[in-house]
Amino acid sequence: MKKALIVILIGALLAAAGWGGFHLWKQSRITIWSFVPDNSILVFEPNDFTYLWRTDDKRKIVKNLKSLPELDSIQQVINRLDSVTNFQFSKVVDQGHLLISFHQNTNESLAALYILEVQELQQHSLLSDVQQYLKDSLKFEPSNRNYQDYLITEFKKEKTTLTYIFHKNFLIASFSPFLVEDAIRMITDSKVNTYQETELRVAQVAQGNSGAGRCYINTNYLNKLAGIFANPVQIDTTPLKWLTHLMYMDLNFENDKIHLSGFAVNDTSKINYLSAFDGIRGVGFDMKNIVPANTSYVLHASVEDVSQWHIGLKNYWRKHEPAQLTQIGELENRFDFNIRDFYEFMSDEVGYFVLESSRSFNSDLIFCIEHKSQELATQFFESLAQKANTDSTLYLENYAERQIRHINIDEIPSRLFGSMYSGFPSSYYFIDGSYVYFGNSQQVLEILIDDIDNENTWRRSVRTNAFLESTHEDANFSMFVKSNGALNQVGKVLNDNWAKYLEVNKTILSQIEYAAIQFTHVDGEYYTSLLLQHPGELIKQIQPQSFEIQKQQGFANNLISKPFAVRNHNDRTLEMIVQDEAFTLHLLDVNLKPALQIPLKGKLKSKIYQVDYYKNGKLQYLFALDQSVHMIDRNGTYIPGYPFKLKSGQQISELSLIDYDKSRNYRIMVADSKGNYYLYNKAGKLLDGWDPKKMSSSPATLGRHVRVQKNDYMLLVQKNGIFQNLNRRGETRDGFPIDLKGTISQDYFISKGSKPANTEISALTDLGELVSFNLAGVVTDRRQLVRENDQDIFSLVNSGTEKEFIVIKKNDNKLFIYNEALVEQFQIEINSKSLIYQYYYFGVDNQLIIIINQQKNEGYIYNQDGRLLHKSPLVVSHELAVLFQESKGQYDLYCSNGNQLNIVSLKK
Repeated sequence: MKKALIVILIGALLAAAGWGGFHLWKQSRITIWSFVPDNSILVFEPNDFTYLWRTDDKRKIVKNLKSLPELDSIQQVINRLDSVTNFQFSKVVDQGHLLISFHQNTNESLAALYILEVQELQQHSLLSDVQQYLKDSLKFEPSNRNYQDYLITEFKKEKTTLTYIFHKNFLIASFSPFLVEDAIRMITDSKVNTYQETELRVAQVAQGNSGAGRCYINTNYLNKLAGIFANPVQIDTTPLKWLTHLMYMDLNFENDKIHLSGFAVNDTSKINYLSAFDGIRGVGFDMKNIVPANTSYVLHASVEDVSQWHIGLKNYWRKHEPAQLTQIGELENRFDFNIRDFYEFMSDEVGYFVLESSRSFNSDLIFCIEHKSQELATQFFESLAQKANTDSTLYLENYAERQIRHINIDEIPSRLFGSMYSGFPSSYYFIDGSYVYFGNSQQVLEILIDDIDNENTWRRSVRTNAFLESTHEDANFSMFVKSNGALNQVGKVLNDNWAKYLEVNKTILSQIEYAAIQFTHVDGEYYTSLLLQHPGELIKQIQPQSFEIQKQQGFANNLISKPFAVRNHNDRTLEMIVQDEAFTLHLLDVNLKPALQIPLKGKLKSKIYQVDYYKNGKLQYLFALDQSVHMIDRNGTYIPGYPFKLKSGQQISELSLIDYDKSRNYRIMVADSKGNYYLYNKAGKLLDGWDPKKMSSSPATLGRHVRVQKNDYMLLVQKNGIFQNLNRRGETRDGFPIDLKGTISQDYFISKGSKPANTEISALTDLGELVSFNLAGVVTDRRQLVRENDQDIFSLVNSGTEKEFIVIKKNDNKLFIYNEALVEQFQIEINSKSLIYQYYYFGVDNQLIIIINQQKNEGYIYNQDGRLLHKSPLVVSHELAVLFQESKGQYDLYCSNGNQLNIVSLKK
């Protein structure tokens, strides 16, 4: 018994000694990372905290971004603390080791925890000075409290509380008290966070902190970070937490770029999204050649072995998104989809393009697959369409020499490659070149075809392509963002608080032109790059600019027309056509040098259209005079059959060019002053049903055409407010005519949809009522602008690209500019009875509203926010032709006044 007691006593003493030794060992093992709560979303480890906020000639981007109130306040706090501590604050912070840990707060905001490792002798002097400053200067009230045997100090003032503790050589502080308590629990409970698990590994690989600092991102909480900003009704952020295990990236600044680069660390014991690319090499971003210029962002996957990637995706779905396997299984079982046949023709790239849109939450989407056999791809998707469309005839639409088809299966892209590629309730597609293109509407594919044919793509944009060349060509997975449209897309999914913040600070944030985040497989890990491009000096350009005259050309007679932009089919350069008071047409080359003079016998009654009459790439000019229609080539030679006169012998009011399916089998619609409409083929032959088509009043604007679901709609509106919708044979469609209940003397806006019921027309009466109706003849809305008196004049102004419209109300001395929702954008003081309005839409944040006062021959150019872009008025007497040079960030304005044609430039 005695021996047993001795053994127990010795054992107890050894256990106590062991516990004490373990406790001392544990205390000695505490590092700065031990205090980071395990729910931290992101940790920033600055290399030189105070220099991070300073600006110099090589980091002008920092100066511009500090215009954001939060970033500017940090610099102000640093300056104040340096002032009261004789610059000891900056010294202690820079010589110490600082971590800033970010967490989800309860009020749609981020909370920060500051952890600083300092020397013993420094901390007390600094603390004393700061405490004195808080009490005496800022009137904070100090107090102390205990939490798990740690003394917590708090300084309170109204709703602000600064909480901190000292532990050994560590200062832990936050304006969110719960974070300091979380840090205490980390060390008392001996918890290990994600950063501690990988800290040693990261240190070995990264070889020290480089640049301005290092960001560590815990992707397990990345969805919470997104959830702070996003409206959960609009976006599901959950999959973000399965992207990878942890990311660390070093922060570097250049004059016009912010670059974070490092690695996404894979936990080999877990399956995440990036692990689907394990062992697969990236092969490039050739798709930039076909991404439309007005694309907001692109998701792009690049793999040398698509079947291996798809196996990896299935492993990921099995673990995290099992419903995805059901989706692809349904595709295989219901429609006999053979994934091996799909692999036979699919090549290296997959792309998802979200086009810029400001009209609704629903975006125009394109999904693109690279193929290696057009024959196999054509057979595969035609067979799939046949199986899915068993109850109807296969849909086929010819457009610009492509065949657009339809597959009646929902979400084909997301079924094949994951939920991030969703948004296709059904799929229209065509195959051309090296790619299969899917669109969530027929219209978006037509836009894509036009952009590809006109070389209006990312690859052809000097500025966009320059940015892409600074990214990583061989990345496996990339997201490329073009800010001018993406900010609008982001605004649609933000919660109310952050949407308001974006709107308030849009001027600053919109100056971030491009962004790219990329992941590239390297030896089992993923090189990670986040690149932001900012022009560096743009804030200075917010002030009104001066016009710069680029080129000038004088004429013997005064000009009586606006300049019309045309394309030289030989070298694709831009040329101009103007008419003088002797009725001579002048063709001017790219340098405004005379290339051709054509004497005419009357004044232009239409715009000048370019046509490819012979379908050989050589372009001709189509236009109307008072009583005749003309078509000439660039040598001044008339096309056979031209000119011709109307049968009625009446004055021509309007001429419009129609190309039903971009086949260059043109139709020419002409309206005379009596309301008679004629429709000719391109050879000048009258077509059945249009000899003429008589309306009850003179035309308010030119006749227009829209094609929806293979049907052609001929739209005519008369000054008496009668809106007519005819088929190609001139027969009235059901639901028409529509009486707008008011006179109309201007253009209208067409918002093309996927079917007649959602293709909407907006027309404005002269009394300021905006009437909306669809192609089925259903009036969907009537909205009346306030009429302050009988002299108010209302105008609907289409953009040059017909993507948007604005409404302008004029009273005695003021203009009111409204967007298409009739929300007032801004006002302009102006007193004139003779005004011309123009509206150019180059993007959501790049719009021009042009007001020309013909009484004074003065022009004024405003952006979408109502900011006047120039110091002195522009000398001009007719409408402008405007081009935007994205590479230079400037507008080229072609303006005529008297006998002079000038090209003047203006910075954005």
